[in-house]
Amino acid sequence: MSAVYIHIPFCIKRCYYCDFITYAGQGDLIGKYVETLLDEIEAYRGRITDPIDTVYFGGGTPSVLPAKTIASIITALKGHFILNEDAEITLEGNPGTLSLPFLQALRQAGVNRLSLGIQSFDNEDLKVLGRIHNAEQAQEAIDFSRQAGFENLSLDLIFGLPGQSLERWQENLKRACDLGVEHLSLYSLILEENTEFARMLAAGELVLPDEDLVADMFELAIDHLPTRGYQHYEISNWARNVDLESRHNKVYWHNLDYLGLGAGAHGRLGERRYHNYDNLQDYIGCVDREDQAGSPYVMEQIPISRRDAMQEQMMLGLRLTREGVSDAVFRNRFGFAIQEAFPTEIKKLLGAQFVEWAPFEDGPHLRLTRQGIMLGNQVFQEFVD
Repeated sequence: MSAVYIHIPFCIKRCYYCDFITYAGQGDLIGKYVETLLDEIEAYRGRITDPIDTVYFGGGTPSVLPAKTIASIITALKGHFILNEDAEITLEGNPGTLSLPFLQALRQAGVNRLSLGIQSFDNEDLKVLGRIHNAEQAQEAIDFSRQAGFENLSLDLIFGLPGQSLERWQENLKRACDLGVEHLSLYSLILEENTEFARMLAAGELVLPDEDLVADMFELAIDHLPTRGYQHYEISNWARNVDLESRHNKVYWHNLDYLGLGAGAHGRLGERRYHNYDNLQDYIGCVDREDQAGSPYVMEQIPISRRDAMQEQMMLGLRLTREGVSDAVFRNRFGFAIQEAFPTEIKKLLGAQFVEWAPFEDGPHLRLTRQGIMLGNQVFQEFVD
């Protein structure tokens, strides 16, 4: 286990598309929440012995926490676990919450990678999304990050927005590339239940672009970004080189263990997945709860069967567009070659030209073709019983 995810479930305002475990207007609970989080970290003392290579502060909006609070969490991690000297420590930040002194303090605390939720450089897009920042603040956040000494910046952008044209999306890509950031995460808008967008759609207040236009936007990114020096290494992610790929997220895509901390956090330890209590009050109350599932903060744990683990290895690994799933790694982990474990599925996907075998130093890897990348959900569905 080499990764720790820390969930910070506080926001100034919930965006219209958001269905994450996050709470607006609950800032008065931040102090108690962080105390509980530090207690949870201490509860794992001695149980996590592998060196930690990546730490990821996600949310919510982690940048609503004071920098000294984030520093105290990192100090606790160093005190209870073995944190590699060159560990990747990422914090998600909302441009509407960032200042130069805050970012300087973050850098001093040990955060060395920022994931900025830009979403768009177009003010009309940002208004549609319900973001609290504008395009000028997005640019300012990037400038402040550089001034604070951050040399590893990732930007999140969303496409397929209501009213968004292919030209406006192209301008977003150009703007991001011109800024020379190290990493880009591009996501198609997905309408989730219980969001403001879902309510608006049901009320006839929202018009989404057609699927062909959304596919054109994705293809534009696939074709354009390599010409600007970005390598497509995961369905939704591009980096300037291998060293700048998200080390933390690759732990997920390689289906490895990780520790999830905080309200609603998910984790994987050995042959079980778990998730913590997601309600803020329930999570804060965990300090006084008896340990029922290996940790008093865990609401549910689910055993992972051998079959489930093999399916997850395929669904997660095939998201890695360059490397895919190593047959040697799969065989070493499960005792079967990929085609032995999934003979019918692999034959079908090869026949449809959704996947291909590619040569690597450790032997063949199964990876998505261009067509498979465009229709990834159809591929992944083959590995669901």
